[in-house]
This record gives sequence, C-alpha cells and structure tokens, in this order.
Amino acid sequence: MRRLDSQTDVNQFIPPAGQVDFPDDPTAQQALGQQWTVNLTGFTQQGITGDPWNATNSANNIWYFNPLTTDTKGYGYAPIQWNAFPGRLAYYYGGGGGSNSQNLKLPDVDLLALADTGRTTTGTPFANLPTITNPCTGAVTPYGPYGPRGWQDEYCEWSVQRDAKNNIVRIDFTCENPEYWNTLWMIDPKRVLALYQQILGKPQILLEDLYLLDPVSSQPVIDPSTNRPAYNPLNKWNSGPVSTATQGGAIHLTSTPNTLQTEIGLASAATVPRTVGNSNAQTLICCAQYGQPARNSDPHIGLSVNQLVAPQDPAQAANKVTLANPPGLYIQMPDFSGYKTPDNTPASEFWTIVRGTPSLTDANGVQLPGNYILHATFEVPASKGYTVSDITINGQKIQWAGQVARTFFMQITGMGLPQQSAAPVQSCVGTPGTELAQPLQLFHAAVFNAFIKTNVPNVMGMQMSLASNSTLIAPIVKQGQSNIPMVMTADTVSGSGLPSVSATQGLTVKVTGMTQATYAVPGNSYPGEVFVLQLQVSVAADAPLGLQGLWLTNAGQQKSKEPFPAALNVVAA
Repeated sequence: MRRLDSQTDVNQFIPPAGQVDFPDDPTAQQALGQQWTVNLTGFTQQGITGDPWNATNSANNIWYFNPLTTDTKGYGYAPIQWNAFPGRLAYYYGGGGGSNSQNLKLPDVDLLALADTGRTTTGTPFANLPTITNPCTGAVTPYGPYGPRGWQDEYCEWSVQRDAKNNIVRIDFTCENPEYWNTLWMIDPKRVLALYQQILGKPQILLEDLYLLDPVSSQPVIDPSTNRPAYNPLNKWNSGPVSTATQGGAIHLTSTPNTLQTEIGLASAATVPRTVGNSNAQTLICCAQYGQPARNSDPHIGLSVNQLVAPQDPAQAANKVTLANPPGLYIQMPDFSGYKTPDNTPASEFWTIVRGTPSLTDANGVQLPGNYILHATFEVPASKGYTVSDITINGQKIQWAGQVARTFFMQITGMGLPQQSAAPVQSCVGTPGTELAQPLQLFHAAVFNAFIKTNVPNVMGMQMSLASNSTLIAPIVKQGQSNIPMVMTADTVSGSGLPSVSATQGLTVKVTGMTQATYAVPGNSYPGEVFVLQLQVSVAADAPLGLQGLWLTNAGQQKSKEPFPAALNVVAA
C-alpha cells in the first residue's frame, strides 16, 4: 500500500498513483511536482470554464472544484468503473444496438481481433468496414478514432508480443496519460529514456528514438519551452498494438480521446444536472454533449458524476465533485476466477504491476477505493515451458489480449463534497445565435509545424497528423522575451480581416497570418478543420508569472467575457 505524504501532497496535484519517478533526485522530483501542478491547474480551469464561445448551457461548470483551492472537509470518495474492452466495437459491429450501413454483426472472434490489431481475422481493416451512425447526432462516419491503436478508446491500451508460432508471450496494458509523460520529458528526457527501457524490458531503446523530428530535415525539433529536443508521443516504441524487438510497445495512451485533460473536461461538464434527468447514460450524454456515446467509459462516467451532483434519492445530499488527488485513470485487478493454466499455477502470478500500486492511502490516512495500477504485464516466465496462449479463460485459449482486457475494469475516483442546496438544472447544450471565435490550443510555432506536417499511418487509411497527439500543456514563455513565434488553432473564425488576440497585463500578441489545417484537437475522437493563426508574442519584463489566458476576437465582434484559460505559462527569465 502506498501512502501519500501529508505535508507535500495536500498542496500539489500528485503524480498518478503517487508515482515517484525521481527517487534519487529530490530536486527533480520537486520540479516535476511543481510542473505537474501547473498543468493540472490549467486543465481544471479549462474544465470549469467549459465552452462559453459557441455553445449554450455549456459553461461555468462551478460544481466541479479544484481540490487545491477548496476546503475539502467532509469529503467522500466514489469509485467509477467501466470495462477496459472497447465498447463501441460491440455496439457497432457486434449486434449490440448500434446501426451501420449494412447492419453488420461480426463474430466475437473478429471483435477481439479488431481490438488487438485493427483488422478482422480475415485481415479486413477498419477502413473497409461499414460506416457508423452516431446515436446522438445521426452523423455517418468511418469508424474512429484514427491512429495506430486509436480504437482502444476506453482509456486502456495494450501491445502484444508473440513468438514465432504466433503464441502470445507478453501483453503490456497501460492507462498512463500522455500529459504526465510529456511533463516528465520537460523535466528530464534521460529519465524518460530509462523508464522506457525498464518498463518495456528493451535496453536497445535510444534517446533519439523519442525525439520529435522535423519531417523535412529529419533533425530534432527544439522546443522553446525547454530549449531541448521536443518529445514525440507516437515514437516507434509507443505506437501500435504490436511489440517486437525493433519497435512497438505501450508506454502511455495514444488514442486521441484518451487524455487526462479530456477526462477532467468530461467530469466538469457532467456536473450540470439536465432537464432530461440522469436515469439513462446515453440520453444524458446526448443532451450534455460530453464524450463519445456508446463507449463503456464516457456515458457511464458522465452519468456517475451527474448522480453524485444530483442524487436520484432525494434523501441523499447533493455534492460538488472533482477527481480525487492524485487525478488519473487506473487499471483494476482482473477477475482471475475463469483462468486456468496448464500446470494449475494461479494465473494471477503472471500479472505484474509494473507501475502504480494495488492500493493507495490519502494524506489523512483514508484508503482510496479500488486499485491504482498504471501499467501491468501479463507474461508467463520461460521456465514454465508454456505461454499466455496456453492459458484458458472460461475454457477458451487466450488468442487475443482483448480476452484479458474483458476480465478487468478501469477506474477514476471521484471526490464529493456534500452541499446543503442542489445544483441548478439546465437545458441540453445547444448552439447560440451568435458564435464567437474559440481558441482551441496554443503551440510554439516550431513544435506545431513539425506536428502538423508529420503524417501518421493508420489502419483506418485516413489522413492523420501527429498534431492529434499533442497535449494542452501550456507552452512556456519567459519574462522579457519578444516576438516569440507561436501558433493558435481556433474554431468559428469569421468576418473580414484577421481576428485579434489579446492577453492579460504584460503580454502583447500580434496576429501575422492565418491558414487552415485538419487534426483532432486532443480529446476529440475525430479530426476536424481548424483555423491556424500565426502569432508573435511579446512578454514584458514584469509580466505576471504563471498561467495566463488569451482572448480571440473576430473582426467586428465584441470580446468574449471569458478568455481561453491556461493558454500559456509565463516564467521568470
């Protein structure tokens, strides 16, 4: 059992599972904690702000709270769990209630093959399967999310290692969020390398394998936030569902909606009681427009959070809600009751928690519910003389990692604060009469240009760029810097002439040009067309330190009341 420190951890957002990744370097661990707290504070601000630009009933989610700035006396925990296997596969292609152009119903073995490889047992990729229909909007699209393992969209992803006979010898399951690994990289890329080598058992991994490369020159891209090479979250060792000695592996999540910032945004939006009530998960998600319908995760998470805020039992108190600290997504222990091994060794002996902890106690000595596993492997030692594929689950030999995924759940842990009054009920999310320009994401220009120009091959056969695997971590600028080339992506830009970008005291932003591009803004399942604004940012020597918001205003329109929060991070020179 891991216990959180009562002195330091109550004042910071704690790394997932209380993980200490610099055990021999307290200075680096402190820097990591500080940067992680900055990042999570920004995500929390963004979640509470919601969308005041081009949606109605979708902003000011004040029943979600920041645990670092709130008196949490009287708190309680609520585990929210869902199955790790992709629910949308069964919904659309397993006869689970979904609709598509051919009313396709695949055998279960094909669903397992799709979950593991992106192809059916006969080799048919997602790109050649029928289109699907969104049950909320009626939109018809190819199956997504795109990406090398984008279909593993329940906040759990895996890679599989097989032997020459196609037997499974090792499965890596991960639920680690990409924002944390990007934060680790900001502190010490060499530590990231060591962890890659250790976690995957691959000492052959090189530091340069993890670099973001300029697609034209093939040289490392220098990130102005750190003045070091930028990180490629889809590097060859964290890409796809197959792991070999030369590539592949699962270190952190890569499916575009599988981000912690998204999870915080979903939970924030779910704190609003709706006129449709909260007895049906799909009805609620269609009304509130958070997350992706038909997943195991999003509809259930939203309903569970909403029921904490507005309990169905009137005798229960309403609650303000947040993700318990440490915020994260966590694998739960599998149910091994249906497993059988050739020599009757308990299958649980082959399940190894590589990162995380079976249990966690908070700074007050209260045990949090559930398990706090970040990365686990299922692997039979070579000395046993058999492989994972010789183990059965409910009488069926393990041919696919998805069979194992079906035996465990994922979890987020909610924290509730009882309230004396109920949260106000709002109508469903809609479209306002006048849409405002909406900032989406801010980048240093060099990083964005490399991301957007790097093509990501995928079994969907869809055009996808590496920008879809970026994060909403605020780029860093320093006091006294001038004319910093940056890029803002935006939605609903209109009017004649360029829009303007304004900031708080001490920041000057000039829009120098505008183009368009297509990518999935982190958290989105599908890519969309966005406006790309080229900026020059200047920072006064006495500019306020910390996270700063930005306003984007169309020509001829009034400035919105709310800035896009935590757009960039000002630090001392």
